[in-house]
Amino acid sequence: MIFTLLWGIGVIMLVEGVAYLIAPSLIERVLKILAGTSIRQRQMLGALMALAGSSLLYLIKFF
Repeated sequence: MIFTLLWGIGVIMLVEGVAYLIAPSLIERVLKILAGTSIRQRQMLGALMALAGSSLLYLIKFF
C-alpha cells in the first residue's frame, strides 16, 4: 500500500515537473485564470478532478 502511494506521488511529481519544463508560460496563464475564479468554482473543479482521478484508478485496478 505504501509503495503504491509513493509511486502515485512520484508520477504526479513527474507529470507536473514535465509540464513546468515544457510550458511554463502556459502554467502561468492557467494560474491567472484560476485566480480569477471563485472559491466555490475551484472547489467544484477539485471535486471533479478527484472524482475523475479515483475513477481512473478504479478502472486501472479492476479492468
